[in-house]
Amino acid sequence: MKAQRLIRALGPNGALRIHFGQWGEDVIIRKTFRKTAKRNSGFYMDVGAYHPFRQSNTAHLWCLGWNGVNVDANRRTIDVFNKVRRGDVNVWSAVVSDEVAASNETVSYYSQRNLDLEATILPEMAEERGRHKVEQVPCVSLRMLIDTYGPKAEDGIDFLNIDIEGLDEDAVASVDQWSTLPRVIAIETYARTIPDVLETGIHRHLTAAGYDYRHQIGLTSIYVHQSATELA
Repeated sequence: MKAQRLIRALGPNGALRIHFGQWGEDVIIRKTFRKTAKRNSGFYMDVGAYHPFRQSNTAHLWCLGWNGVNVDANRRTIDVFNKVRRGDVNVWSAVVSDEVAASNETVSYYSQRNLDLEATILPEMAEERGRHKVEQVPCVSLRMLIDTYGPKAEDGIDFLNIDIEGLDEDAVASVDQWSTLPRVIAIETYARTIPDVLETGIHRHLTAAGYDYRHQIGLTSIYVHQSATELA
């Protein structure tokens, strides 16, 4: 690991964290790339990034020397990323469907605290979660982000993490139009069993685009593109 990055990853009591992801997803991701040339240097996109370390599926990769793009609708989240992951591109924006992004520059963002893991842009979900603080934030589609930043990655996007509170399926609905296909995608399907995952729109979109469903950890499903033969 990079020494300076490792120091920043230490917990409040000085202990090194074994994993950062909510369910340990980052352990699977790390092992997926462990025996490849990407072990210590790769490119990620973290959509719905929330925090550089807390419940982060890219924190361990960053500690190893990876860099990439972090996107979040919370301006305060992006302020934290700008302080910690200075080599990354940190984008303040909500991620919405292509249709919404084409007709809107901003959307309403519902939260309750400065760094809010349950914040959302969906009014019905906000009501269920008691998120009543509203502000207007910029919006963009995932396809637009990939078209913008994918070509800037030297060898393409290695890992895409998606956690955008109910809009995950909308984000990948246009996967067949993306200019760059990430090698590995981790996405919250909100399905609690494997048979349930197989019935989701997310699964249909990704498998139609050439992705194999490899792992399920908690509510997160992990897919690997069939062209990434080194990850077989």
